[in-house]
Amino acid sequence: MTAKYVTGAVIAASLLIGCSAKEDNEKLQFSVKNPAQGSSLPQLVSLSASDVQGSGGKSLVASKFPSEWVTDNQGKRTLNVLIESKPGQTQALELASDGVETKDVAYAELAVRQGGKWEGKSYEADGFTFKNVKIFTSPAQLTDHSYYLRYEGPGWENDLIGYRLYLDWRNGIDIFVKTGNEPVLSEVGQDGYDSYHELTEWGADALKVGKNALGLGSIGRLDGDTVMHMQNVDNTHWKLLSDNKLSASFNVIYEGWEVASKKTDASTQYDIHAGDPTTHVTVSLSTPVDNLVTGVVKHPGVEFIQQELGDWGVFATFGKQSLLGEDDELGMAVFYRLDQTQRTFETDYDYLVQFKPSAQVEYGFLAVWPKHPDSPKDAAGFKALLTEKLKALEHPVTLAKAQ
Repeated sequence: MTAKYVTGAVIAASLLIGCSAKEDNEKLQFSVKNPAQGSSLPQLVSLSASDVQGSGGKSLVASKFPSEWVTDNQGKRTLNVLIESKPGQTQALELASDGVETKDVAYAELAVRQGGKWEGKSYEADGFTFKNVKIFTSPAQLTDHSYYLRYEGPGWENDLIGYRLYLDWRNGIDIFVKTGNEPVLSEVGQDGYDSYHELTEWGADALKVGKNALGLGSIGRLDGDTVMHMQNVDNTHWKLLSDNKLSASFNVIYEGWEVASKKTDASTQYDIHAGDPTTHVTVSLSTPVDNLVTGVVKHPGVEFIQQELGDWGVFATFGKQSLLGEDDELGMAVFYRLDQTQRTFETDYDYLVQFKPSAQVEYGFLAVWPKHPDSPKDAAGFKALLTEKLKALEHPVTLAKAQ
């Protein structure tokens, strides 16, 4: 039997677990092992329907861990289980007819303004009424501050943090900090188009991205020493892939992305799951290019951090770089595979990682706001989180047949 493992939403790996596990009174037993060098971060494990089906076609769930059944766009059903364990710990994963309550903390959306019309590059309407969509193609006239998409593009979140992507030529990723664990993005921007810039009871937009920078974890391409965004794209498409209790994902396709006289189609998939602020990104290119980059916006007076562990590296910043006050702190990081990396470097606007030419690359990014109740409170705690994330990537939990 094959199971799919996602650690901190940063990497998915197939695990062969050979589980013709015994069934007793509609129960299945597995063993979850966290390596001694592993991480204490929550990790998501996925099992196929055929592996965990009870007799009579009844779907089993985890009895002691949060879990849920999900169905992908191809109709494939899997059981997602959120595992929390200590390094070196082996736990029993029991699947039964009844399980623990699974809270809905993950969310992804794109909301389009209704009831108006385009006036040049601005969408004009009386008031702000939006409709969530599952599929969207950007109009040719869509640009920054067109007042057409609620908070200017798709948003996604979990219990720790939220993000948004500018779905226009800027293609930057911004950060929504949160004061609590409940989903909030469905209400953001409804009470006045850009009211989210002010700190309220739920949180706020906290990052100054800038038009020349990538923000946090978006993609660009080099043209000489300049990072180009999506200035020259034939079409941009967005699609919601999943919006479940424990995880959410979506896809953005940039057709005919031209930089330095070379075109490619770029498909970017974003995944997030509960208990970990990391977003995992998979970039697929129709034609591999040698100038693909991602990174973190560069702000003055903050600490730069860089670490490596095994096959993975991370660079990050921590300090007073939030829009919410002179002393308000924010941590940001990008994780990358060393075997996919040409170099890491900095420009006037960003800290960057440049990828080797490949049809597909993967990386992850995270943001931390110390004022969230479950986030690290200082630079030392943030660095410890980065180390834990690297451990989860390098030494993920594994499943095995119960003995």
